[in-house]
Amino acid sequence: AALKKALGLDMGVFIISPFDKGGKLYRPSATVARTIGPELTPISFAALHLWKTAGAHTVSVGFARSSDLDEVLEAAAIYEAGNTSVLKGAEDRLAKLAEERLGKEWMEKGMLNLPTCYDERTNGVAIGHLLWLHNIVQAYGMYEFGKDRYKMLEATGWNKKKSFEDNIAKMVSFNAGRSHQSDVDLTGALSSHFDAELLKKKLAECHEWLNSKTDEPTDEEKKEQGWDQAYNLTVWEEFPGQPTVSGVLLQNMTGGRMGITGTGPTRASMVEAKNMRMSFSASNADIQGLLVDSDEEEEEEEKKE
Repeated sequence: AALKKALGLDMGVFIISPFDKGGKLYRPSATVARTIGPELTPISFAALHLWKTAGAHTVSVGFARSSDLDEVLEAAAIYEAGNTSVLKGAEDRLAKLAEERLGKEWMEKGMLNLPTCYDERTNGVAIGHLLWLHNIVQAYGMYEFGKDRYKMLEATGWNKKKSFEDNIAKMVSFNAGRSHQSDVDLTGALSSHFDAELLKKKLAECHEWLNSKTDEPTDEEKKEQGWDQAYNLTVWEEFPGQPTVSGVLLQNMTGGRMGITGTGPTRASMVEAKNMRMSFSASNADIQGLLVDSDEEEEEEEKKE
């Protein structure tokens, strides 16, 4: 709605980090990558969708190497050439898959008549956000992305001793709302929804899948659920898994021998870095030596004259 309003006012729209916040598309789910198809990657699809369908003008792209820009440049070339039939095909396949997995009636009515977390009847629970997460995990297998987003809702502070207004006032606006709360009665909040019982079931299921206390499923379990990853374009994970502050500190203090292992500074990398610094120092010394020799030669020449 905000984007449409901006376009109506002839305003440029700049989307920040769409390939990360829009689904971690540099490490997409296998379902997303397969459905978009061989003619576009998830990143090139997202760029085209934003420019052509959504009407955005500019997107920001984070990259660790020049080749990380290839997919966006490919999308720009397709957009410039006007050959956007591949985009329409991918959009249609994604919509069809969602309807198959979520049901036509849910697609048409599921996200209607939902109060926001600022409605006191919700007790701060982000109903719409939670249903969106359930939708993308069930339809597109976006488990990793969904878990990251759910964790942000879990982090929302809520003090039962304080009033609803006080809790809302302290809530961050960019990711507002709480995660699923089994002790919150949402009957009043869902009085206008076409299937409140199905909605409650989906909220509970979303929590079961994504809450931070649930053990991470194995790769085999993810594949069985359709949550497996297609590929990973990231070049280095600084702290994979579930690191602790003490583990990170221990890693740095012991050169990677203890604490968070398998990444970050290690004994081998520290030796290599030291050798490189020595090499640079030697090179600088050689240069300085050449400069001194050159100065001495000039002085000798001047004396001869």
